[in-house]
Amino acid sequence: MARVTNDIINISGHLGDWTFYSRNGVKFARPRHIQQPRRLSRSQLAQREQLAHNNAVWRVLKSAKEVHFEGGAGPYYRFMSVNTVAPPVYLTKQQITHDFTLLLPETVVSDGPLRPLSYRLGELEGMPSLLTDLSVKDAVKGRLLLYTLHQVFLIHQQDEDDMPRLKVEMEEVDSTAITEVDGCVALKDERLADSMAGFALVHVVDGHVAQQRIVTNCNYYEWFTSEEALQEAAKSYGGLTGQ
Repeated sequence: MARVTNDIINISGHLGDWTFYSRNGVKFARPRHIQQPRRLSRSQLAQREQLAHNNAVWRVLKSAKEVHFEGGAGPYYRFMSVNTVAPPVYLTKQQITHDFTLLLPETVVSDGPLRPLSYRLGELEGMPSLLTDLSVKDAVKGRLLLYTLHQVFLIHQQDEDDMPRLKVEMEEVDSTAITEVDGCVALKDERLADSMAGFALVHVVDGHVAQQRIVTNCNYYEWFTSEEALQEAAKSYGGLTGQ
């Protein structure tokens, strides 16, 4: 960027390979096309991959009937802020373009000031179940929302490769679906046995929620955390610096 000190010609906009603009009464000029290096360090690649994947997951999650993220500059920014703990998954530039999305354990699907619920996948009376520490007495004070993230696979028409995508479902839990175990809420449902799905239970009280995370037995994502996946992703961006 260059500062224009002799404003003989009053130009704003593009002229040849340069862009002219004003800021606080001062004219500046910069090249229209700034070449950015494509090669990245490992840490830069990890940051880029996490940001791109979280963006894609957010687009999936916000298609649910309700999305609850409180605080910050808005739901999107809060979602991006609290979903920085999970290990990055390495996708190639083309896979990101095709909106590959992977089911990751511990993905945050809600965030707010209430006390987080603890829950785990298990079995109750021979049925797949979600076992929680939420007392039945407290559960009736608000609404219970069950979020399900499905790992599904689409076929790309050009090369017939499987394309992993996430699909979200959200349903309000009816009181008749609740089983009481030691005074706490448990949900029994055959769908909870799906090894390609993840589940989160969100308690909404007076419009507020807690930070709740996905629990899942799905491990499909693990290959995309490998060194091989990292190198494939890096190659699509021109390789890694220092190699």
